[in-house]
Amino acid sequence: ASAASPTATPCSAAPNGRARPKPWLQAHIGRRMSGVVASLKQWPSRSAWIQCFGWLLAISPILAALAWIGGFASLVPERDPLVWLRLSIVIFLVPALGEELLFRSLLVPPPHRPMPLWRWVVAVGLFVAWHPLQAVTFGPPWAAMFLDPWFLLAVAVLGGALVAQFRIAGSIWPCVISHWLVVLCWKLIFGGPTV
Repeated sequence: ASAASPTATPCSAAPNGRARPKPWLQAHIGRRMSGVVASLKQWPSRSAWIQCFGWLLAISPILAALAWIGGFASLVPERDPLVWLRLSIVIFLVPALGEELLFRSLLVPPPHRPMPLWRWVVAVGLFVAWHPLQAVTFGPPWAAMFLDPWFLLAVAVLGGALVAQFRIAGSIWPCVISHWLVVLCWKLIFGGPTV
């Protein structure tokens, strides 16, 4: 009998002696990376933009109520235009673009693919868990706030709406802009930490 082909094994040896990644893993990573690129290239239709910002308008009073109850927002508008400019740029990149690439573009399937409830729960749950993880690892000045249950509930509401937006548009951009607006307003108008 002839020897089995090396390509028939789940994980064949590379020239340097290390095992190559399994084909199914390579395929999965390739699909996820392709999805990320597609979500960046896709520009939503007018209808999708309207629906996405409908979600933003719908959750805004909920976020405001949670912020008021939790005591992490008050009307303290920032008056320095340079702070506005600096934070507008920084917040657009991190957290808005960075977190949307990770928690929506990478984790949430596009509209043409099904998304069972458990995937919604995982996507939102990881987004929520990311905030206390920052508090206990990076230790930012506002770490205590990232451990507050009311704040985390607000994060869950925002995360659910951002998943819905991604499922509507198949694009990351409504999610990025919504995330950016929420954090920007909180920090520049409603007394959120700006350090």
